[in-house]
Amino acid sequence: MRWVLLTLISAIGLSFITHKVMKGEKLTTPPGTVLLKPGLYIDAYEISVGNWKDFTEGWLIGRENDTATYAAMLPDSLVWVSYRQRGEEFIQTYYRSNSYNNYPMVGISYEQAQAFCAWRTDRVNELLARMPHPPFRSVTYRLPSEAEWELAANGKLDSLKFPYGYPGIYSLYKGDSVKNFNCRYPDDDSLRVGQRDIMPVSFSIPNQYGIYNMIGNVGEMIAEKGVAKGGHYDLPIAYCTVKERMAYKSPNRWLGFRCVCEVETAAPFNRKNEKPKKGKPVKGFSDQ
Repeated sequence: MRWVLLTLISAIGLSFITHKVMKGEKLTTPPGTVLLKPGLYIDAYEISVGNWKDFTEGWLIGRENDTATYAAMLPDSLVWVSYRQRGEEFIQTYYRSNSYNNYPMVGISYEQAQAFCAWRTDRVNELLARMPHPPFRSVTYRLPSEAEWELAANGKLDSLKFPYGYPGIYSLYKGDSVKNFNCRYPDDDSLRVGQRDIMPVSFSIPNQYGIYNMIGNVGEMIAEKGVAKGGHYDLPIAYCTVKERMAYKSPNRWLGFRCVCEVETAAPFNRKNEKPKKGKPVKGFSDQ
Protein backbone atom coordinates (compact mmCIF):
# COMPACT_ATOMS: atom_id res chain seq x y z
CA MET A 1 0.00 0.00 0.00
CA ARG A 2 2.84 2.40 0.78
CA TRP A 3 4.23 1.76 -2.72
CA VAL A 4 0.80 2.60 -4.19
CA LEU A 5 0.70 5.89 -2.29
CA LEU A 6 4.20 6.85 -3.36
CA THR A 7 3.36 6.00 -6.97
CA LEU A 8 0.19 8.07 -6.78
CA ILE A 9 1.98 11.04 -5.23
CA SER A 10 4.66 10.87 -7.91
CA ALA A 11 2.04 10.68 -10.65
CA ILE A 12 0.12 13.66 -9.32
CA GLY A 13 3.25 15.71 -8.80
CA LEU A 14 1.64 17.48 -5.85
CA SER A 15 4.16 19.73 -4.18
CA PHE A 16 1.55 20.09 -1.42
CA ILE A 17 2.25 16.53 -0.30
CA THR A 18 4.65 16.91 2.58
CA HIS A 19 7.74 14.86 3.30
CA LYS A 20 5.80 13.32 6.18
CA VAL A 21 3.64 11.39 3.73
CA MET A 22 6.67 10.42 1.66
CA LYS A 23 8.26 8.97 4.79
CA GLY A 24 5.11 7.01 5.61
CA GLU A 25 4.16 9.18 8.60
CA LYS A 26 0.56 9.90 9.46
CA LEU A 27 -1.20 12.62 7.50
CA THR A 28 -3.15 14.77 9.98
CA THR A 29 -4.01 17.89 7.94
CA PRO A 30 -5.00 18.37 4.30
CA PRO A 31 -1.80 18.74 2.26
CA GLY A 32 -0.35 22.26 2.36
CA THR A 33 -2.62 23.61 5.09
CA VAL A 34 -2.79 24.58 8.76
CA LEU A 35 -5.81 24.37 11.05
CA LEU A 36 -7.94 27.51 11.20
CA LYS A 37 -10.94 26.17 13.12
CA PRO A 38 -12.63 22.76 13.43
CA GLY A 39 -13.38 21.46 9.97
CA LEU A 40 -11.59 24.31 8.19
CA TYR A 41 -7.95 24.62 7.14
CA ILE A 42 -6.05 27.24 5.15
CA ASP A 43 -2.89 27.21 3.06
CA ALA A 44 0.21 28.19 5.00
CA TYR A 45 1.58 29.81 1.84
CA GLU A 46 0.25 31.64 -1.19
CA ILE A 47 -0.22 29.34 -4.19
CA SER A 48 3.13 29.28 -5.96
CA VAL A 49 4.22 29.05 -9.57
CA GLY A 50 5.41 25.52 -8.80
CA ASN A 51 1.97 24.58 -7.46
CA TRP A 52 0.39 25.91 -10.65
CA LYS A 53 2.82 23.92 -12.79
CA ASP A 54 1.73 20.76 -10.95
CA PHE A 55 -1.73 21.56 -12.31
CA THR A 56 -0.76 22.57 -15.85
CA GLU A 57 2.45 20.83 -16.88
CA GLY A 58 2.18 17.96 -14.42
CA TRP A 59 -1.48 17.05 -14.77
CA LEU A 60 -3.13 18.66 -17.82
CA ILE A 61 -0.20 17.86 -20.11
CA GLY A 62 1.72 15.13 -18.28
CA ARG A 63 -1.26 12.99 -17.27
CA GLU A 64 -4.19 13.91 -19.52
CA ASN A 65 -2.58 15.47 -22.61
CA ASP A 66 -5.35 18.07 -22.44
CA THR A 67 -3.81 20.83 -24.54
CA ALA A 68 -7.00 22.90 -24.76
CA THR A 69 -7.47 23.20 -21.00
CA TYR A 70 -3.74 23.68 -20.59
CA ALA A 71 -3.79 26.68 -22.91
CA ALA A 72 -6.78 28.14 -21.05
CA MET A 73 -4.96 27.86 -17.72
CA LEU A 74 -1.76 29.66 -18.73
CA PRO A 75 -1.17 33.02 -16.98
CA ASP A 76 -1.26 36.39 -18.69
CA SER A 77 2.43 37.27 -18.78
CA LEU A 78 1.69 40.79 -20.03
CA VAL A 79 0.66 41.80 -16.51
CA TRP A 80 4.38 42.50 -16.01
CA VAL A 81 4.53 45.26 -18.65
CA SER A 82 4.29 47.97 -15.99
CA TYR A 83 6.74 46.33 -13.59
CA ARG A 84 9.39 49.03 -13.51
CA GLN A 85 12.76 48.08 -15.00
CA ARG A 86 12.15 44.30 -14.70
CA GLY A 87 9.00 44.14 -16.81
CA GLU A 88 10.59 42.66 -19.93
CA GLU A 89 12.54 40.13 -17.87
CA PHE A 90 9.47 38.92 -15.97
CA ILE A 91 7.33 38.67 -19.11
CA GLN A 92 9.80 36.11 -20.42
CA THR A 93 10.88 34.35 -17.24
CA TYR A 94 8.48 34.64 -14.29
CA TYR A 95 6.34 31.67 -15.30
CA ARG A 96 8.68 29.92 -17.72
CA SER A 97 11.80 29.82 -15.56
CA ASN A 98 12.06 27.36 -12.68
CA SER A 99 13.86 30.11 -10.75
CA TYR A 100 10.46 31.49 -9.72
CA ASN A 101 8.73 28.23 -8.79
CA ASN A 102 8.60 29.29 -5.13
CA TYR A 103 7.14 32.71 -5.96
CA PRO A 104 3.41 33.55 -5.85
CA MET A 105 1.34 32.60 -8.87
CA VAL A 106 0.04 35.79 -10.47
CA GLY A 107 -1.43 36.79 -13.82
CA ILE A 108 -4.42 34.47 -13.44
CA SER A 109 -8.14 35.15 -13.34
CA TYR A 110 -10.78 34.37 -10.73
CA GLU A 111 -12.09 31.57 -12.96
CA GLN A 112 -8.63 30.04 -13.34
CA ALA A 113 -8.16 30.08 -9.55
CA GLN A 114 -11.48 28.28 -9.13
CA ALA A 115 -10.43 25.66 -11.69
CA PHE A 116 -7.26 25.06 -9.70
CA CYS A 117 -9.29 24.59 -6.50
CA ALA A 118 -11.51 22.01 -8.21
CA TRP A 119 -8.51 20.12 -9.61
CA ARG A 120 -6.77 20.12 -6.23
CA THR A 121 -9.93 18.84 -4.55
CA ASP A 122 -10.16 15.90 -6.95
CA ARG A 123 -6.50 14.99 -6.62
CA VAL A 124 -6.40 15.03 -2.82
CA ASN A 125 -9.67 13.10 -2.56
CA GLU A 126 -8.13 10.49 -4.87
CA LEU A 127 -5.15 10.31 -2.52
CA LEU A 128 -7.42 9.89 0.51
CA ALA A 129 -9.35 7.12 -1.25
CA ARG A 130 -6.10 5.16 -1.65
CA MET A 131 -4.99 5.53 1.97
CA PRO A 132 -5.68 2.59 4.33
CA HIS A 133 -6.69 4.90 7.19
CA PRO A 134 -7.45 8.38 5.82
CA PRO A 135 -7.83 11.21 8.36
CA PHE A 136 -10.80 12.63 6.43
CA ARG A 137 -13.59 11.18 4.33
CA SER A 138 -13.28 13.97 1.78
CA VAL A 139 -11.97 17.50 1.32
CA THR A 140 -13.04 20.57 -0.63
CA TYR A 141 -10.54 23.27 -1.56
CA ARG A 142 -11.95 26.69 -2.47
CA LEU A 143 -11.31 30.41 -2.21
CA PRO A 144 -11.93 31.74 1.31
CA SER A 145 -14.83 33.95 2.24
CA GLU A 146 -13.87 37.40 3.45
CA ALA A 147 -14.66 36.42 7.04
CA GLU A 148 -12.50 33.29 6.78
CA TRP A 149 -9.63 35.22 5.24
CA GLU A 150 -9.78 37.85 7.99
CA LEU A 151 -9.92 35.18 10.69
CA ALA A 152 -6.67 33.73 9.33
CA ALA A 153 -5.04 37.13 8.87
CA ASN A 154 -5.91 38.28 12.39
CA GLY A 155 -3.47 35.71 13.75
CA LYS A 156 -5.56 35.11 16.90
CA LEU A 157 -5.32 38.82 17.78
CA ASP A 158 -7.93 41.54 18.21
CA SER A 159 -8.18 43.25 14.82
CA LEU A 160 -9.08 46.59 16.40
CA LYS A 161 -5.93 46.68 18.51
CA PHE A 162 -3.73 44.93 15.93
CA PRO A 163 -4.90 45.91 12.42
CA TYR A 164 -2.13 43.91 10.71
CA GLY A 165 -2.65 40.67 12.64
CA TYR A 166 0.75 41.02 14.36
CA PRO A 167 1.77 42.76 17.57
CA GLY A 168 3.55 45.35 15.39
CA ILE A 169 4.87 45.97 11.89
CA TYR A 170 8.43 45.14 12.99
CA SER A 171 9.88 42.15 14.82
CA LEU A 172 13.13 41.71 16.71
CA TYR A 173 15.41 39.21 14.99
CA LYS A 174 18.96 38.54 16.19
CA GLY A 175 19.06 41.94 17.81
CA ASP A 176 17.81 43.80 14.74
CA SER A 177 14.41 45.26 13.95
CA VAL A 178 13.08 43.59 10.79
CA LYS A 179 9.98 44.32 8.72
CA ASN A 180 7.17 41.80 9.05
CA PHE A 181 5.59 42.43 5.66
CA ASN A 182 6.60 42.87 2.04
CA CYS A 183 5.01 46.23 1.29
CA ARG A 184 6.05 49.87 1.29
CA TYR A 185 7.09 51.13 4.72
CA PRO A 186 7.30 54.87 5.52
CA ASP A 187 11.09 54.67 5.80
CA ASP A 188 11.61 52.99 2.40
CA ASP A 189 14.12 54.67 0.14
CA SER A 190 12.30 55.38 -3.13
CA LEU A 191 15.55 54.82 -5.03
CA ARG A 192 15.83 51.23 -3.78
CA VAL A 193 13.06 49.65 -5.85
CA GLY A 194 14.21 46.17 -4.81
CA GLN A 195 12.66 46.77 -1.41
CA ARG A 196 9.25 46.44 -3.03
CA ASP A 197 9.85 43.48 -5.33
CA ILE A 198 7.61 40.42 -5.25
CA MET A 199 9.10 37.81 -2.92
CA PRO A 200 8.92 34.01 -2.44
CA VAL A 201 5.85 32.56 -0.73
CA SER A 202 8.01 31.58 2.27
CA PHE A 203 9.16 35.18 2.78
CA SER A 204 8.20 37.01 5.99
CA ILE A 205 7.53 35.94 9.55
CA PRO A 206 4.50 33.64 10.01
CA ASN A 207 1.60 34.75 12.18
CA GLN A 208 0.37 32.81 15.19
CA TYR A 209 -1.47 30.31 12.99
CA GLY A 210 1.76 29.59 11.12
CA ILE A 211 0.61 31.40 7.95
CA TYR A 212 2.94 33.44 5.76
CA ASN A 213 2.26 36.67 3.85
CA MET A 214 -1.39 37.27 4.67
CA ILE A 215 -0.32 40.92 4.66
CA GLY A 216 1.75 42.18 1.74
CA ASN A 217 3.59 40.33 -1.03
CA VAL A 218 0.56 39.70 -3.28
CA GLY A 219 -3.08 40.55 -2.82
CA GLU A 220 -5.27 37.47 -2.43
CA MET A 221 -8.54 36.69 -4.16
CA ILE A 222 -11.46 35.72 -1.98
CA ALA A 223 -14.74 34.00 -2.82
CA GLU A 224 -16.36 37.32 -3.69
CA LYS A 225 -15.32 37.94 -7.28
CA GLY A 226 -13.49 41.22 -7.87
CA VAL A 227 -12.35 41.61 -4.25
CA ALA A 228 -8.83 40.96 -2.95
CA LYS A 229 -7.37 41.22 0.53
CA GLY A 230 -4.04 41.83 2.25
CA GLY A 231 -2.47 44.61 0.22
CA HIS A 232 0.63 43.87 -1.84
CA TYR A 233 4.32 44.56 -2.34
CA ASP A 234 3.79 47.87 -4.14
CA LEU A 235 1.31 49.44 -1.70
CA PRO A 236 2.02 51.63 1.34
CA ILE A 237 1.62 49.65 4.53
CA ALA A 238 -1.30 51.84 5.63
CA TYR A 239 -3.37 50.18 2.86
CA CYS A 240 -2.39 46.65 3.82
CA THR A 241 -4.46 46.10 6.95
CA VAL A 242 -6.59 43.02 7.59
CA LYS A 243 -9.82 44.95 6.96
CA GLU A 244 -8.68 46.70 3.77
CA ARG A 245 -10.33 45.63 0.50
CA MET A 246 -8.91 45.95 -3.01
CA ALA A 247 -10.83 45.79 -6.28
CA TYR A 248 -9.65 44.00 -9.42
CA LYS A 249 -11.23 43.39 -12.81
CA SER A 250 -8.69 41.13 -14.46
CA PRO A 251 -5.40 39.30 -13.81
CA ASN A 252 -2.67 41.46 -12.34
CA ARG A 253 1.00 41.27 -11.39
CA TRP A 254 0.13 41.85 -7.72
CA LEU A 255 -2.86 39.46 -7.52
CA GLY A 256 -2.63 35.84 -6.34
CA PHE A 257 -4.56 33.55 -4.00
CA ARG A 258 -4.49 30.80 -1.41
CA CYS A 259 -7.11 28.14 -0.68
CA VAL A 260 -9.11 27.13 2.33
CA CYS A 261 -10.02 23.48 2.77
CA GLU A 262 -13.24 22.16 4.26
CA VAL A 263 -13.04 18.60 5.53
CA GLU A 264 -15.60 15.90 6.14
CA THR A 265 -14.39 13.78 9.03
CA ALA A 266 -14.13 10.06 8.38
CA ALA A 267 -16.94 8.29 10.24
CA PRO A 268 -16.07 5.15 12.24
CA PHE A 269 -17.29 1.82 10.89
CA ASN A 270 -20.14 0.12 12.73
CA ARG A 271 -18.87 -3.43 12.25
CA LYS A 272 -15.35 -4.70 12.62
CA ASN A 273 -15.09 -6.21 9.13
CA GLU A 274 -17.09 -3.56 7.28
CA LYS A 275 -15.18 -2.03 4.37
CA PRO A 276 -15.68 1.48 2.99
CA LYS A 277 -17.37 1.62 -0.37
CA LYS A 278 -15.06 2.18 -3.30
CA GLY A 279 -15.51 5.68 -4.67
CA LYS A 280 -15.96 6.59 -8.32
CA PRO A 281 -12.56 6.59 -10.03
CA VAL A 282 -11.04 9.94 -10.91
CA LYS A 283 -10.28 10.54 -14.58
CA GLY A 284 -6.65 9.93 -15.34
CA PHE A 285 -6.06 7.18 -12.77
CA SER A 286 -6.20 3.43 -13.24
CA ASP A 287 -6.26 0.86 -10.46
CA GLN A 288 -2.79 0.17 -9.06
